[in-house]
Amino acid sequence: MLQRACPVCNGTKQTVIQNIKMNVPEDYHLPVQYDVVACADCGMVYADTAASMEDYDWYYTHCNFYGDDSKDDNSERYDWMEELLEKYLTKDSVMLELGAGNGRYAIALKRNGYARITATDPSGEIVERLQKAGVNAYVTNIYADPASDEQGKYDAVFLFEVAEHLLLPQRGIANIAALLRMGGYFMLSVPDYSLIAEDTCNIPNYFNLEHINYFSEDSLDTLMAQYQLKRVDQKRLGADLIQVYKKTTEELMRKRDEKTEAAVRQYLSRQQERQAQIEAKVGQLQKQEKELFILGTGSYVMSLLATTALGDCKILGFVDNNRIKQGREMYGRLIYAPEYLLDKHGTVVICSMLYSTQIKKQLEDMHTENEIVIL
Repeated sequence: MLQRACPVCNGTKQTVIQNIKMNVPEDYHLPVQYDVVACADCGMVYADTAASMEDYDWYYTHCNFYGDDSKDDNSERYDWMEELLEKYLTKDSVMLELGAGNGRYAIALKRNGYARITATDPSGEIVERLQKAGVNAYVTNIYADPASDEQGKYDAVFLFEVAEHLLLPQRGIANIAALLRMGGYFMLSVPDYSLIAEDTCNIPNYFNLEHINYFSEDSLDTLMAQYQLKRVDQKRLGADLIQVYKKTTEELMRKRDEKTEAAVRQYLSRQQERQAQIEAKVGQLQKQEKELFILGTGSYVMSLLATTALGDCKILGFVDNNRIKQGREMYGRLIYAPEYLLDKHGTVVICSMLYSTQIKKQLEDMHTENEIVIL
């Protein structure tokens, strides 16, 4: 049964590609499964989630883990954008960043002479950090109707790694178009799902409780065309796509996405062997009755708990490098900093999709006496 119309064209005919299961903590207020589907009308691939706007508002307000200064989420973003900034904007340009995350991009803009930058985020903690750094910032989300004095105000609006999270991207993009002056620029980044066919990273890196829109350059262009936003530039960083759109009065063509469904199907098919290997490895931990400390508390762990026997193993506790998560509870257990392991004895199971090698070295440098296993 259809839960969600196509986020690009509002189509209601879809083809199911695969079901995604996760053991999502109850206090996250999000569903434990959804279907990855392709729109029959425009080709957009997306998550047919049952979550409501209220569910996502609650989650991003209360479970926002992107403000940890110890992580390098977007420390290099200014460097990525510098060429585009110099090409399309000036130091006097009036700019807005929506969904500022850990705030480093807005702070970097300010430090590099782009003084007229404003940043917003649903998290009050992030906004407070930005304000302490001298950045004009306030709490809001992309769905809030722009105030009359904000409409047509900005020379540029930035939206980095946010569009793939939006339940209603059409509403968000309509607001961005309203915020821009005529001829102003909208710059955003998303993962390009049309390029993931050969990717070896685990499924939850791409299909998780937060990523619910699986864009390509074509589906982005079709979405933006509805609001007279014309693509004028593009930059690629691996599978990440940065697109630059200009607000115009033109009626723009819309193009069907013919690539992403095939790429997603190929990727998910290739992951079957990898998933079988992980299930076997977890099965061995269960059979040997190992006492486990799980290092990692993100989407990968949620997936493992739903699709393998990890939940039936002897889990003694959870550990995470993210300082915002430390001290919180997950599945009734506290989340600790890695130093917690110094006087513990057991098997540390590293559940990280991107940083397992670095985490293993971190533990070895700590000289813990725990066995280390990477999933």
